[in-house]
Amino acid sequence: MLTRKKSILILSFMITTLSTTLYAGGKGVVPAVAPVVPIETIDPSPWYLGAGLVWAKLSDCKLVDCSYEDVTYGAMLRGGYEFNEYFGLEARGIRTFLDEGPFGGAPLQHVGLYVKPQYPISERINAYALLGYGYTENLGNGARLDYFDNDSGFSAGLGLEYDLSDQGRGWSLFLDYQRLLIKSDVPDLDAISFGLRYDF
Repeated sequence: MLTRKKSILILSFMITTLSTTLYAGGKGVVPAVAPVVPIETIDPSPWYLGAGLVWAKLSDCKLVDCSYEDVTYGAMLRGGYEFNEYFGLEARGIRTFLDEGPFGGAPLQHVGLYVKPQYPISERINAYALLGYGYTENLGNGARLDYFDNDSGFSAGLGLEYDLSDQGRGWSLFLDYQRLLIKSDVPDLDAISFGLRYDF
């Protein structure tokens, strides 16, 4: 009877020891895992707005036998929608009002709608082109209208944007050049714009 009790006691001890080993350090142990904190991701809106200063030049008169260069300064507004990092649409408007040059600086007004192919050169720098349709008007009066009144047609440009934030949205700087109208029967109409853009 004593031997049977000893056997049961030894067997119980072995079972207890084996189960403790399995759960404490054996193959059945499930290591404790620290809770995973999700990283916040920012999903930027495809819409953006921008504004800046513009330098515009009207030169090389083609309507009459003359030669001149007329420079004015003003402001521009741009807004667009980016379908992805390589393609977007943009509308922009330009209005000059400060003059310089021998003709007193006839103010110009321009509106245009563009397709915007673009390429990210780096994480912060984006190169883009503007290809579209624009309307440009000479807002001067009197003799100034003799060399250019208004016209519409193909318009194009090139530019760079520099992201000031690293979150995919926020502020960025832009610098671009535009030929406001590309037609054989109108003067050369060039514009250089510099300003800020905000991605929503």
